[in-house]
Amino acid sequence: MTVGLVVPCFNEAERWSAPYWAEILQITDLHLLFVDDGSSDATRALAEEAVAGTTSQVISLPANAGKAEAVRAGMQRLLASHSDTEAETFTAVGYLDADGAFNREDIEDLIEAYRHKVLTEDFQAAWSSRVALAGRDIARSGSRHYIGRLVATFVSLGYGQIPYDTQSGYKLFQPSERLEACLAEPFRTRWLFELELLARWRALFGSALRVWEEPLQYWHDVPGSKINGRESMRVMKELIAVKREQRKPRSTRL
Repeated sequence: MTVGLVVPCFNEAERWSAPYWAEILQITDLHLLFVDDGSSDATRALAEEAVAGTTSQVISLPANAGKAEAVRAGMQRLLASHSDTEAETFTAVGYLDADGAFNREDIEDLIEAYRHKVLTEDFQAAWSSRVALAGRDIARSGSRHYIGRLVATFVSLGYGQIPYDTQSGYKLFQPSERLEACLAEPFRTRWLFELELLARWRALFGSALRVWEEPLQYWHDVPGSKINGRESMRVMKELIAVKREQRKPRSTRL
């Protein structure tokens, strides 16, 4: 089982940890695709140094387009391997935040959950979930947590059940023509694109993406988040965009 993960990066130099990425790159059959989203610092050079001597890669976008577009561009590149007989074919594709908040054990645990739930059961994706269960070490910003819950509640109205933690930055998907169709056009949103993807899936195929959520053992907020006051205001506009996506007529294509 080979896993391809997009790592969207924008001005990550100040919080970059070479030892962290060296450890993650040791995971068996894991291919990282660092997507430099128009950084103005040493992010690209640090990523290239990290992947030197490995099968992982670094690509750059010409200008900062936002996390959603960086993820979409990287995922499209990974999915293209299924139509290229000379490229590596991935059993799972997804993305991992560049802030280093996810430890190696949790990354490997989600891959194992994908193996059991997606490859052998009726699920199409496996997502990490930052649920503060007993015995876990989960420390999230209270304000961001409650904003996330309000967003999820608002989006679920008229839609039905959605994953508990849609904003967790580590997700795996089963490569498919359906996933390619959902990534064919740029997202309208920068921070709520996972919700937009769920809405697209349902609008296109008439049913919800079947997601298995795997609770993390460890997760702490990492300083240097790109979400600031201005971006928080953007969230309200993005909610409207997601609701519009939900209201699109259903047309099953695949």
